[in-house]
Amino acid sequence: MTARPNQAPEGMPSSSFSIEFIESAVAGLKADVVILGAFSEKESVSAEWPLSDLESGASGTLAILAAEKFEAAAGKQILLRNTAGIERVLIAGLGEKQKLTGKKLTRALAGALETAAGFAGTKSIAIALPQTGLASLSVLFSAADAAYEAAYSSLEAKKKPPFAEKILLVTGGGITKDTALLLNAAAAARAKSQSKDLTNMPPNLKRTSTLVDRARSLAALPHLTVDVVEDAAWIEENMPCFFTVALGSVATDPPRFIRAHYRPPEAKRKIIIVGKSVIFDTGGYQVKTDDYMNTMKADMTGGAMALSVIEAAASLKLPVSISAFLAATPNMIDSRAMLPDSIVSTTCGKKVEIRHTDAEGRLTLIDAVAMAAKETPDLIITVATLTGSAARAVGEAVALMGNDEEVRGRFAAAARLAGDPLQTLDIWDEDYEDIKSKLDGADIINTSQNKNRGAQSACAFVMTGLGESKIPMLHLDIAGADMTKDEKATGIGVKAFVSFLLEESRR
Repeated sequence: MTARPNQAPEGMPSSSFSIEFIESAVAGLKADVVILGAFSEKESVSAEWPLSDLESGASGTLAILAAEKFEAAAGKQILLRNTAGIERVLIAGLGEKQKLTGKKLTRALAGALETAAGFAGTKSIAIALPQTGLASLSVLFSAADAAYEAAYSSLEAKKKPPFAEKILLVTGGGITKDTALLLNAAAAARAKSQSKDLTNMPPNLKRTSTLVDRARSLAALPHLTVDVVEDAAWIEENMPCFFTVALGSVATDPPRFIRAHYRPPEAKRKIIIVGKSVIFDTGGYQVKTDDYMNTMKADMTGGAMALSVIEAAASLKLPVSISAFLAATPNMIDSRAMLPDSIVSTTCGKKVEIRHTDAEGRLTLIDAVAMAAKETPDLIITVATLTGSAARAVGEAVALMGNDEEVRGRFAAAARLAGDPLQTLDIWDEDYEDIKSKLDGADIINTSQNKNRGAQSACAFVMTGLGESKIPMLHLDIAGADMTKDEKATGIGVKAFVSFLLEESRR
């Protein structure tokens, strides 16, 4: 049975390949290239399935690997020709079995798939994995993600990389045939690609209307509605902190408050995802230096993620009510732009002292969180490229914080299952103390006074938008991992979101 969650809204690309299961012995597999995952074992290749399945048809396979000194180190590959009735067998090293993670598996498979797709005439690629020790869904998350990673090119790419028409997952070993799980994994991988498309878009082509158009395209899905506030006067009155960030671009790219709602009739839980949607961040009057300015097209990654996740949930028909809230605006400079030392109001009633115009994301989020709280959901999740402090704290991973340890633990477990790297950080009372303003006319400040806990104090600022409500809230700071060193979007966190929503749908 074939998984094809590839029907994209107008204007967004569809991947042309399919992913499906195949039940077959490894020897004689009918595919243009067969990828066999292999573990390293004491300076040699482990002889377990699927390699063991080749020995009767090609008695020297392991001997050949030994002669070539191939040890199956993570990410290493070796190509065997005309083996056991297969024209091309590509051995993909997975490293030591006890050290394998979903992230490492994805990376190894993506590299192997790129190699396999590059061979002339490749239309089908089969993947057979040994027993990994990971859960079946985790293996499928990695396989689907690897396929989408290998096939991915941005909308602006001059030339698409070659890729196969069909990816076959060989049952046995690390893969169990479960089409529902495969559909889930493929939907998550596709959502990740969709998020990357929006993030990678050049800033001269991207506007707040870009996110509006993307959101409205989702309204074709069942039970999904979209409403957009484009009245700047309404935003100024009801979301004044958000509007303050928008002051520098009201005339050229006015703010939009975008809300997409997926509300299936059988839903028992309501979750709101608030995605930071700063279209481009100059830093305002306290302008960024040039090395930090490049990649600021990615400051709306949180919003792109929120829209992609809600699309995945709707396409999978999850029985959970999910909304995406995006307070979309650039952070630009003109004669009206916000000034340092300003004091502005918020939706939740707090007065904010603006100490730095480049700490703008939390100013948009605090109002969006307050608007979300008015909907009384069971959970609010914010996702943002928010602080350099998060990057310093957790490196190339998601920094996960929140006000509910149990919910935070569930999300962390879902992220591990999906293979998204994540670390948790605790929020202390001291973090709320840290954002208290010393000015008579203000309550809180939009920068951290304790530079060693900048990610946590930024989270405390955003969670202040909850006001007196006790709604559970999670906060994902992805500032350290949203872009590669080559300045391309990673889509980190999307799989974790989908994995979490899958778990929530079963509660």
